[in-house]
Amino acid sequence: MNWNTIIIIAFVGFVGLIATLVTISMKQDVSLVAQDYYVQEIAYQKQIERIKNTKALGDEQLKVLFNKEAGFLSLSMANNDISQGEVHFFRPSDATKDKKFILRLNDDGQQGFDLSDFQKGKWTLKINWNKNGKEYYEEQTIII
Repeated sequence: MNWNTIIIIAFVGFVGLIATLVTISMKQDVSLVAQDYYVQEIAYQKQIERIKNTKALGDEQLKVLFNKEAGFLSLSMANNDISQGEVHFFRPSDATKDKKFILRLNDDGQQGFDLSDFQKGKWTLKINWNKNGKEYYEEQTIII
């Protein structure tokens, strides 16, 4: 073999490697955390205010109790005069697994969620609610 053949084989091998890597990268699922992430980033000051409002609640703050063995999550609040709210189970590794529920506390100020059909792994629990005209936000990480 002469040098011309070796250079051509190396060049064809390099081109083949690059083509393979491009093909593999094009087939990867790249799901965004949110489709409107730019708009959410601009409006983040409102989120900061919601978090401050939640911290100011003190004893009336929404409490999250997670029983991993039973696969059950319970939310409770001492004063349950919530006008509206949402519970978002966010799956960081796969946005298609996200689940959203309306926050509806019962007369005892509690709401439960059966997590037995949720995929095991890391979840972020995001809770938004309105109370007395103010907006609140709580976020916790749970491992199922």
